[in-house]
Parts: sequence; C-alpha cells; structure tokens
Amino acid sequence: MGPDPNWTDDNDFGGNLDPISQEAVTWFATIHADEVAKADQVAFRAWLRRDERHRAAYAEVERLWSGAAELPIVQARRRARQMAITRRTLGKGVLAAMVGGGGWVAYRQHPFADYRTGTGERRTVTLADNSTVEMAGATALSADFSSHLRLVTLHQGEAFFSVAPETSRPFVVEAAAGRTMAVGTSFNVDYISDDDVRVTVARHAVNIRVGAADARLDAGSQLTYNRESIGVPQSIDPASELGWRDGRLIFLSQPFGRVIASLNRWRRGRLMVMGAALAARPVTLIIDLEKSGNILATLEEALPIQVVNVTPYLTLVFDA
Repeated sequence: MGPDPNWTDDNDFGGNLDPISQEAVTWFATIHADEVAKADQVAFRAWLRRDERHRAAYAEVERLWSGAAELPIVQARRRARQMAITRRTLGKGVLAAMVGGGGWVAYRQHPFADYRTGTGERRTVTLADNSTVEMAGATALSADFSSHLRLVTLHQGEAFFSVAPETSRPFVVEAAAGRTMAVGTSFNVDYISDDDVRVTVARHAVNIRVGAADARLDAGSQLTYNRESIGVPQSIDPASELGWRDGRLIFLSQPFGRVIASLNRWRRGRLMVMGAALAARPVTLIIDLEKSGNILATLEEALPIQVVNVTPYLTLVFDA
C-alpha cells in the first residue's frame, strides 16, 4: 500500500492535500475496506510509529469521521462551478463525504459473518438444509438454523436465495428492519441501506414483515422497504433486475445514488455522489462486470457528470 503519485486528475483536486494528509486518508480507506490484508495492518502500524505527524494526521481523520457533517466543497461548488479550496477544507471535505454520504458506513466490516465476499467477487454457498445462496460482491451474511426456523441474516450486500422446500421450518432472511419469509422459493434481497432494502421474487412467493406491517410478494414482482414501512409491489422482469448473476448490472430508470451504491460492490475504491439532486436522478445503464475497470469511463460517456479522483480509494461524482 502507499500513495499513488499518479492519482490526481486534471482539476488537481487531490493535489491540494499535503502528502501526509494524502497518506492518512488513504490509510483510513485501506483499514476500513471490506477486507484488510495482514501486511497492510503491519504496514499501517509502522507508518503510525514512523512520525508523530502521521499519528496527528490520522487522528484528525478519525475525528472528522466521527463528527463531520457538512461538506465544504459542495457549498463552494454551489457558489461557483470551480473547485478552488484550501488543503484544510479539502481534508475535511473528503472525510465529511465519507460520513455524510453514508457510502462507507454501508461497507462496514462484519468479522463474525459466516459467509463473505470481497469487492467484485461472486460466490455460491450451500446451506445446511441444501438451500443455495448466490452472493454478490461486498456481501456478508450469517445462518442460524434451529429445529423450527431457518434464519439467515444479511448484514450487507445482495444475495439470491434458492430455498429448499421444508414446510415445517420456514426460511427467513433478515435485512435491516425487515424479514422475508419463504418455504420453498427463489428470491433476491438487495440491502443498500437500512432505508433501502429491495426484495425481488423469481419463483413462487414470499411474505415480508416490517414492524406490524406485512405484504405478500409474488413471482415477477419487487418491492422496497425501509425502517418503518413496506412499499407497493411492482411488476418487473427478474432476468433484468437480477442481471448481476450473469455478470451484468442492468439499471432501468433507477436513482443514480442507488446505481452508485450497487457499483461500489464491484470495483475497487468508493464512488460517492455529491448532491441530493444528482443522487435522485433516474438513469438507465447496462454495465458488463467483466469490464469493471471501465465503469468510470462508461458513466462519463453515458451521463452528464464530472468524476474527480481524490485518492485511488475515493472518487467523487458531481453534476456536470
């Protein structure tokens, strides 16, 4: 690990950071990634010990992580379409983006999960009852089977469940505040955030409960629930909605913020949308996961956006 001398873009956005701050932000990204290599842990501790300024810079990063709320660069961009900010403002802005945007929180580590995938990885696991789970990138889940219940907790990410029929022991997937229950069926759960969990049914039906509310969802339908309520079922094409299983991401009039959250499961580093209006804008895209390295180029060609590389691990996306 270490700073890449070629990471700045044409706007020299990241170049306004002093070298130690660059290293501190990059180390913070590395240590809070989906998986942290032992070598990176050792190198990080050595970096902290090497210079008191390293420890001070990293402490500032952690402080901003826990307390920052507003992003100065966004305010500046509203006043002028140019990105001219000080080193200190940029340092705070980058970390505020991590906190305020919520993108990094969604990728918190779950060290006690039974099954995990790294960014860009797909994996199929067979559970104790012979049900299978296809896991998308950056996904973590746990299974807790008893004599009367088959409970799977989806901690983060997306997974497709092919459930072995067993009428005496329901199969339940818990994600955020909701539970999706099936006996023998095939369905997908996409956990973007606690307020954005999407369930898609490919075969038969499931029942979904959030608090006192519940809903039945049949094959060829999809709904989204949040912490407090369940959305209205919508008819969809499962083949398109679940294209990630075949190596494609297909977004049909989806909010750009949701698209970016999905893309973050499949590429190294984090993309963050800067601005609520841009995050809410509906977009239609088809992404080939075999060419994940071209995702940024695809976005820039298809949409009126500006991509700014802050570090190799953090990229900000602005409205053009």
